[in-house]
Amino acid sequence: MLLAGSNAVNPLLPIYREQLGLDPLVLSLTFVLYVAVLVCALFFLARPGRAHHATPFLLASLALLIASDLLLAHAQEWSILAGRVCAGLSGGLGTGAASALVVAAIGAKGRAVTATGNFVGGVLGAGASQLVVSLIGEAAPQAVFLGHAAIVAALLLAAIVVLRARRDANHADLTEAPGTPAPARIDRRAVRMFATGTIAWTATSVAVVFGATVFADLGQPLVQAIGPTLLLGTSASAQLASPAITRIAPWISGALAMGLGIAGMLSGAWLALDALAIAGFAVLGAGVGVSFRAGLIALARGASPSRQGSLASLYAAVTYTVSAATVLTVGWAGNTTGLVPAVFAALGAVGTVSIFALIWTPRLRDTFEPLLASTAHPAFTPRDSRVVGRSVTGRKHASIPQ
Repeated sequence: MLLAGSNAVNPLLPIYREQLGLDPLVLSLTFVLYVAVLVCALFFLARPGRAHHATPFLLASLALLIASDLLLAHAQEWSILAGRVCAGLSGGLGTGAASALVVAAIGAKGRAVTATGNFVGGVLGAGASQLVVSLIGEAAPQAVFLGHAAIVAALLLAAIVVLRARRDANHADLTEAPGTPAPARIDRRAVRMFATGTIAWTATSVAVVFGATVFADLGQPLVQAIGPTLLLGTSASAQLASPAITRIAPWISGALAMGLGIAGMLSGAWLALDALAIAGFAVLGAGVGVSFRAGLIALARGASPSRQGSLASLYAAVTYTVSAATVLTVGWAGNTTGLVPAVFAALGAVGTVSIFALIWTPRLRDTFEPLLASTAHPAFTPRDSRVVGRSVTGRKHASIPQ
């Protein structure tokens, strides 16, 4: 629901723009202010020791999300920007906390769940928002955000009950062992994972934040309605299918699909071919889903729940920082060149970088969860990773970092 609320605003931007006369820079600020606050919170919470407070952080996150919804439903320029600030703080508090709690509850497979949850939430938010826009038009902002606030309020009550019942287990799982170094070690391999996630999230941010508005300006309403939501949908689908794809083609990275998808989007806009642009959104989404998931899981392989929360927060902070800077630059340039040229130039640059990134991006084989050294069989191969996730004590996650 954190990601649903964040993405629900994007299909509404053309309505906000028409009703309030928002210029490209203000449109970009709806994303950049959200990310600025989000990133500050994420960096603050990126130390493993702070994951010990995951439960109150998550509950506070849901409460702030309700406040954000009420501000966004008011549909004034100041309330929209204030709502996005609240949403950023909510996301910062909730991202690492949710990730740590999921891994504590269900073990190593929770790493994939938290990565996929981002895009599933994005699909729900953008898809439902676009549907409401199609059905009721200008009244959509109130309906979308008041409905989302009601759902989040119900989840807040449910979370209070569940987390209270699990308080002892979570306390044990989220407490680092004495002598465990607090900071996450960032080496050359980790930098490659951060770069992979950054490329993927920047492509998503530019396409989703500006996609509906750009194709509305180009007179392609079908692409406006379908494209951004389809991107998020294929991202989630690719993530859910990644374990099966890994068994068949472990060498896949997703970077090539991102480049091809962006080429399809730009060609569809240039030639006024809706089908080609929509296919480009779909292929881009699949590439983003594979790349973003692979980067996060490869980064956090073998980590304890506390470190999972730390690394998830740091991964989100880095990827959001770069994507926010890109979106802000596009908005600033759009005031001079027009929004369409600025967006397409940014997408072209990201597509080119993604092709070069084939040299070093992680492959699906890099998402296998490692066995502990004490339990690994001498004949262990990546295909044996289906049994990974239980230590010699029978616990569902490995509490010793790789």
